[in-house]
Amino acid sequence: MSPRKPDSTSLSPIAEEALTHLRDHFESDESFTYEHATQVLRTHDMEQLLADDLLETLLLRGYLYEVEDDLRITD
Repeated sequence: MSPRKPDSTSLSPIAEEALTHLRDHFESDESFTYEHATQVLRTHDMEQLLADDLLETLLLRGYLYEVEDDLRITD
C-alpha cells in the first residue's frame, strides 16, 4: 500500500492532536507498532478505544500507512 497525500482539512481537531503527538514522538522515517502508537496517545490522556479509533482514522485518511505490521507517518 502506498502512502497518499493527506488532506489537512479532513481531520477532526482530536485527530489532528493525535497526529501532532505522533509526529512529536516519532521521526518521519521511523516505523512503530500499533501498541507503541497507542501508548503515546494514552500518555496524552486519550482512552484506549479512542486511541484505536484515531489510529484507524489516520490510516484510512492517509496520514499513517502500514508496512509489515508497523506504522509510519506519511510525509
